Amino acid sequence: MNRFLTIMILIFLQLPTVMAQHEGKKKDKIEKIHAAKLAYITDRLHLSESQVVNFIPVYNDYENAIKDTRHYFMEKTKVPNPESADDSTVKVMIDDNLDYQERVIGIKRRYNEQFLKVMAPQQLKELPAAEREFKKMLIHEMEMRRMGSDDHHGPGPGWGRPGRRF
Repeated sequence: MNRFLTIMILIFLQLPTVMAQHEGKKKDKIEKIHAAKLAYITDRLHLSESQVVNFIPVYNDYENAIKDTRHYFMEKTKVPNPESADDSTVKVMIDDNLDYQERVIGIKRRYNEQFLKVMAPQQLKELPAAEREFKKMLIHEMEMRRMGSDDHHGPGPGWGRPGRRF
């Protein structure tokens, strides 16, 4: 019994380390995806080196503003069981969704001005399409990995570049 207790204590002492490693791996994956996204977008928009240097901080701030807004509204609209919500709750959820969309549009308008300081209007016009394309490729990649298919190529040289297949 004493040995069992010792083993359990050791396991519990190691648990935070194991969990931190798992979180670290998750964070690493997110950072790799973000880096691949930036590489795809800058390549897709044909940004020069000087444009890339100025674009990346603005784009990171833009993404963080969108993400913070999304998280705020997700927390605000948490409902234990949305399918069984009453009419007044559903109306609030609809209004909150519209408020979220308005905030995102406001963020996009504000950042469009900043993006135009570092890129041409034609390049900025292509930004939403580049983001959608990357998202579509990422979803495809995740589906292929989930299915265990070898018909994909993960982040690496040329990954996600226009005209290239996974």
